[in-house]
Amino acid sequence: MVDDEKDILDLFSEYLSSNGYNVISFNNPIYALEYFNQNIRNCSLVITDYKMPQMSGIDFIKKIREKKNTDRKIKTIIISAFIKDSLPYDKSYVRLVDRILEKPVYLDRLKKEVEELTSININQKHYRNKN
Repeated sequence: MVDDEKDILDLFSEYLSSNGYNVISFNNPIYALEYFNQNIRNCSLVITDYKMPQMSGIDFIKKIREKKNTDRKIKTIIISAFIKDSLPYDKSYVRLVDRILEKPVYLDRLKKEVEELTSININQKHYRNKN
């Protein structure tokens, strides 16, 4: 999880952790990217804020998608306060991002989206192992 707003980062991380998810959180996307590059096989979902001073959430996800040494697609959620005004109009982000959530994001909605994306990962992995 990446968000430059510490309060939001702490709230979301603690909530997801209390619901059984292993959450690694960063308030700086540069450090998050370093962690990701060293631990790519341990990452299945990335949740990031769109607007951060060091790097936008879209740019962060683009860098993650550039990695070739993984056998599965990392699921992504981007959070933005102003979806219509913030996200690029060329829609290039559509292939990069699995879910877009507009602030305020309620905890139950966040949990629902995480559950859906992580169950997709589990189901796809299970399906591949059967063949």
